[in-house]
Amino acid sequence: MKIQVLGCYGGQLLGFHLSSFLVNGSILLDAGSPTISLTLEEQRYIKHVFVSHTHLDHIQDIAFLADNRALKRMGDEAVSQSITIHSLQDNLETLQEHFLNNKVWPDFTKIPTASDPILKMNAIEPLKSIEVDGVRITPILMEHPVPCTGFLLEQDDKQFMYSADTGITDEFWRVANAQPNLRGIIMDCSFPNAYAHLAEISGHLTPHSMAKELEKLDSLGTTPIYLFHMKPETLNVMTAEVEAEDIPHLRMLTQVDELLL
Repeated sequence: MKIQVLGCYGGQLLGFHLSSFLVNGSILLDAGSPTISLTLEEQRYIKHVFVSHTHLDHIQDIAFLADNRALKRMGDEAVSQSITIHSLQDNLETLQEHFLNNKVWPDFTKIPTASDPILKMNAIEPLKSIEVDGVRITPILMEHPVPCTGFLLEQDDKQFMYSADTGITDEFWRVANAQPNLRGIIMDCSFPNAYAHLAEISGHLTPHSMAKELEKLDSLGTTPIYLFHMKPETLNVMTAEVEAEDIPHLRMLTQVDELLL
């Protein structure tokens, strides 16, 4: 399994891309920044987008990915496959009603035709696995102000987990501790410790609360932990506070990282 970090930040500034991870070249975990990070040729291989939740920083590039695919289809009939958006039913309804609604953005679930659209929608359910392009993916409910899932990914007897946006949670760690060959976790760590109240009410973690959460992981110290969703404007403070926690095999992601499992 290859996981390419397209964006790993919880805010957008020059040089800092929003959250998006490309798995094996064809599967996206969230869509904050694929079109700003991938060439048009690379985008053509994307078949699936697993949306953790519908906050804008995780969905905005669905709009431009669909637009680019529509133009690519017109110029190259070999690019015919739709892109399937996988998410909780509540999230799909939000996307349809408030985003792909022909007001904010064209409804690419009906373009070019309803029978052959650029975007298809597939509802997923917590703890019910589906397999796409050889990767088995299981959604896990997370603690966030809107419906949100993290994801367990499995391929070739190896597991990897993505927390998406989350505050204090237990189910994610129960699933993590049940994995026989867990090769890594991408985990929320959004605000400096001084912003603990903001992190709590917005469903995120600070370096200190992140460290407390990791105490629930049986394989802490051996399983690699990769932090994401840092706010760019507080990155220097966050870096110092994460280092002060002194957790083995833990580091903050950058958007040039590739993880090979």
